[in-house]
Amino acid sequence: MEVEDSQTPEKKSPCVQFKENLEDPVYKNKFICTLFLFWAYIVLGFAAGQGGPSFQDLMLITNTKLEQASALFTTGAVGYTTGAFVTGIMYDKCNKLLLLAACLVGSAIGTAIIPLCTPLPAMIAVYFIRSFVSAGVETGGNADLIRLWGKDSRVFMQILHFSFAVGGLIAPLVTEPFLAPKLAHAMITTDLSNETHLFQYGDNTTTAYVQELSGLNGTSNNMTIADTEDAPKSQILFAFIITAVLFLSASVPFFVELFLRKVDKNRKPVEEKQDGRQGIPLPVYIITVAMIGAFYFCYCAIEETFMSFLAVFTVEGLDWDKSDGALVTSVFWGSFAAFRFLGIFVIKILSPSSMIILCMVILSASLGAFLICSVFAFHIGIWISSVGVGLATSIIFPTTFTWVEEHVIRVTGKVTSIITICAASAGTSTPLLLGYLMEEVTYLWFSYLLFLMSIILILIHIVLRLQSVFVLKKYHSATRVESPSDLVIPQEKGKMFHPNA
Repeated sequence: MEVEDSQTPEKKSPCVQFKENLEDPVYKNKFICTLFLFWAYIVLGFAAGQGGPSFQDLMLITNTKLEQASALFTTGAVGYTTGAFVTGIMYDKCNKLLLLAACLVGSAIGTAIIPLCTPLPAMIAVYFIRSFVSAGVETGGNADLIRLWGKDSRVFMQILHFSFAVGGLIAPLVTEPFLAPKLAHAMITTDLSNETHLFQYGDNTTTAYVQELSGLNGTSNNMTIADTEDAPKSQILFAFIITAVLFLSASVPFFVELFLRKVDKNRKPVEEKQDGRQGIPLPVYIITVAMIGAFYFCYCAIEETFMSFLAVFTVEGLDWDKSDGALVTSVFWGSFAAFRFLGIFVIKILSPSSMIILCMVILSASLGAFLICSVFAFHIGIWISSVGVGLATSIIFPTTFTWVEEHVIRVTGKVTSIITICAASAGTSTPLLLGYLMEEVTYLWFSYLLFLMSIILILIHIVLRLQSVFVLKKYHSATRVESPSDLVIPQEKGKMFHPNA
């Protein structure tokens, strides 16, 4: 017994193990490259989190209404979908580091130009280009992380998406000081024939000519428009310049790695994961993939719509101040980031299936509470339910990937591509529809539509779950499903860092 005890290896602390891992040149190089990807995703999240609070100032710059300006979100979604598709093709055919660096530089240039475009068509064009190259950063970043770590990338993938949430959390706080002030006053000028009232409210100046009917036989052609020198001025350009500088800073490490380190020689090719499942008939496979795509379409429509329109809804629909609108957006991103971080550890306690069910119930309940609080203008409830939405949406996306891989179908490159396109295209139609409903009907449609989509999301997941049990199960072999404790990084040369140690 004493001999056996003496042969038992001493368990090392995580810090000691990490220091030893860094002595391995291959591991050290891969870990540093992973840190570069983390910073790039923080900047991506920063750009995404800036979209909602800055949207009204972009309306002010282009002098457009909500329904018209919503085309920016649609254009961004189209550009993102196209960029993800093109980058997926280019990634395997060109220098990967150069592709990532070029996309980051392109994102920086597009970000700096957006607030300089006063015509809406010009801003839409630049928005498309920025979204196109930004999609290249996200798509290439995911692919590069998998190329670095292969099948051992699950934990790092969770951290990568947590980095995105961190950027989204910081962005509204940085953007808020540069937003144009909200005005609510009226100026009146009068000519000899009638009265002209010029009303200023919010970000846009609206002119309304109210003619006195007494003594007038028709519409007068002589109207005087007041000079509005004190109209709100947007300083949002400086916030976008900050984002552009961050994009450039994220590109520098990839250029350094490209020209100085030549790390590609040290990277190991990704090993294909052996799948013990029998071939699924093509019609069944197509239906399954389509349902998975529909699930991600609906989920991303909820996530992107909530984060993009939350500030507009609270300011215009609930008459909040702009600072409060930016702050509640930051609260959403804060809960999103916090619970995405906790999800890295919760996955060791709960199964992916249980986590998805729990999160969807919380999401539906939170959006239902958000709807009720919106109708009755219960502002504290808006803040609380926004935290619940951030909690639920933060975990669903990465956890569903794991659940689909283990219980539905093998997540191949083609499946991942379809998921990415469906997720990106969720923002194509939803902003136009929601912008029209909020502008022409009522701002409460923001709450109505989100709650409806949360119910549809649950129904799609139920159908997928039933299909996996009653249809797909017979095509799955009895291969062992990895438990949460198996989601670790195996030893490489006996000296690999274990993030969960």
